[in-house]
Amino acid sequence: MSQTLEEGLQILKLPYSDAQLDQLKRYADLILKWNKVYNLTAIRQREELITHHLLDCLAVLPVVGQYVDPQEQGDPRVLDVGAGAGLPGLVWAIMRPAWQITTIDTVQKKAAFMRQAAANLGLHNVNVIHDRVEHLQDASGFDVISSRAFSSMQLFVSLSEHLLAPKGLYMALKGRKEVDSDIPSGWTLAGLEKIEVPFLPEERHLFVIKR
Repeated sequence: MSQTLEEGLQILKLPYSDAQLDQLKRYADLILKWNKVYNLTAIRQREELITHHLLDCLAVLPVVGQYVDPQEQGDPRVLDVGAGAGLPGLVWAIMRPAWQITTIDTVQKKAAFMRQAAANLGLHNVNVIHDRVEHLQDASGFDVISSRAFSSMQLFVSLSEHLLAPKGLYMALKGRKEVDSDIPSGWTLAGLEKIEVPFLPEERHLFVIKR
């Protein structure tokens, strides 16, 4: 597991510390442990968890960095909608400790897991919410609202647009680009990026949407 994860990080050219690598491995262990009781994900094998979940979330970060410039606009506030076991929110929180990450999920046991994982991993930049995203209120607005196969683009935007900062971006990680290319009225496609996930021969695309 460690070798696959390290090789994947190197292929992605993502700088990481020994502490971050340890956090990623411990996070994977926590998912596998809780999965026995709480069914957080259908994936049960450690190697598959690394490729299909951790590296899948990590592969997006270099692309996100092309759209989010901390030097220009400060470190972003990120909302991860339908985060489940914390994917990608907790993975991003590990790799980008200066980012403020909020994860939200309607399933109580998943929110409980994310809170416990964030505590165990010492992630002080994470806020976990158990609620429906359409009920959430935030006066400041989020710079990035992300999802990973959460819903259709139309529904994703309609449920959460009240939470996006005026110059904020939606970042939706999807499979094949033909699956969901409909952009809601009043919004524009700022980018459609093909994501290459190490050791995962499946199509992945990041839709970047702005007002």
